[in-house]
Amino acid sequence: MTVKPLQAGIVLCALSTGVQAGNQDFDATLACYTQAQQPGIAVRLEQGNKLIYSKAAGLADIKRKLPLNTEQVFQIGSITKQFTAAAILQLADRKKLSIQDPLGKYIPSLSPDYAKLTIDRVLSHTAGLPNYNEGPEIGAKMAHYRTLDQILTEIVQTPVLYPSGEGHTYSNTGYLLLGKVIEQVSGLSYKAYLQRHIFTPLGMKHSQVLTKGTGSTEVQGYSSEDRNKTPVTPFYVDRSWIYSAGSIESTLVDMSRWHRGLKAGKVVSPSSYRAMITSATLNDGSSANYGYGFYTFELAGQPSYFHEGAVPGFMAMTAYFPEADLLATALSNQDTLHPGPALLDLVAQHLNITPKPLPEAQLGRFAKTLVGEYQSAGQPRLHVTYEDGVLYGQKGNSEKRKLIARANNAFSFECTQNYYQLSVTEGKTSLTPIGLYRGKGKPLFKL
Repeated sequence: MTVKPLQAGIVLCALSTGVQAGNQDFDATLACYTQAQQPGIAVRLEQGNKLIYSKAAGLADIKRKLPLNTEQVFQIGSITKQFTAAAILQLADRKKLSIQDPLGKYIPSLSPDYAKLTIDRVLSHTAGLPNYNEGPEIGAKMAHYRTLDQILTEIVQTPVLYPSGEGHTYSNTGYLLLGKVIEQVSGLSYKAYLQRHIFTPLGMKHSQVLTKGTGSTEVQGYSSEDRNKTPVTPFYVDRSWIYSAGSIESTLVDMSRWHRGLKAGKVVSPSSYRAMITSATLNDGSSANYGYGFYTFELAGQPSYFHEGAVPGFMAMTAYFPEADLLATALSNQDTLHPGPALLDLVAQHLNITPKPLPEAQLGRFAKTLVGEYQSAGQPRLHVTYEDGVLYGQKGNSEKRKLIARANNAFSFECTQNYYQLSVTEGKTSLTPIGLYRGKGKPLFKL
């Protein structure tokens, strides 16, 4: 139901100057992550009111050889939490509830430990709630339809992990409880509430909450579980078990409408939107790097508000970069094909974040310094060679791949904007990996 971000701290160098990428560059990047006869990815970049790029690659249905396109419906998994959080804040804006209220005010059947947890802590995953879908015994149960009340009765038996506000633990349990709060306060089902108060007002005509089964059939969801990475039918989870934590399906355009409406104050008040994109503060004063339905740390070296999502058969990511006013969304119909790396490569290309490729005339001189073997404790060796005017890199026993030499003593593997920074200090040569997700990694030293 979610894909946890790889690391909370991102450090990246400043933007490089240069001409922004064009559609051919974007097409080539998308092709690096997809195959024509396999499940694929649909992406959309827009800056301000301008559409920068929108494209789909791969198949929506392998058996029927139906290609993906940018208008099709995908499941967005835990990006649903943005909508659940917004619904709670709508009710707060209308004085129907307070986010400082305890859960027990609206769900009286909860145990004392659950009942005293406040809505704001549940919204930010700082209430200490467990994550119901992580236990091995739950899988068989999730194959069968259950009502929300039946599911809650079962999953709230697990004790809280720690006192509220003492940590940040991602909890799908919490967002199912918030769905129940929405229903209790509004008198509508979660599905009906979102339709009436979010989807219809924003013109999101192709979005809905899935409450039973596994969703529509035009875009098939896949997994790849065998040794050959052959797409197979995903693990069956009835969407009733996911509900307000991750059961929305939508399109690229509808997700654009969602972002624009939320940012423009058409969904919640400006103060509530600021709360959604502001990191929660723990009891010790540290930041949780999560607001209400949004992660709030840097991606690609830029401040961002984002979320990822996964359900069996699908993965998704959406990220907003406020300094560039850039919205980036990617949807995948294979739950082992995370669209985030492709999406962030496109963002890096558009914003000129990664150092530019070196002219061929400068390649030889750079290669003389770079060629050799590098290693960091606990990591496989990186072997760099220069053969017939081409740089290659090989990590451990993996396949040898072409390298792209870049400005500022940097280089990357082909088909990625993540790169290595070469430096020589006191006679020691090292490579520092810099990733769009991870930021600066542990240096590798030349042997």
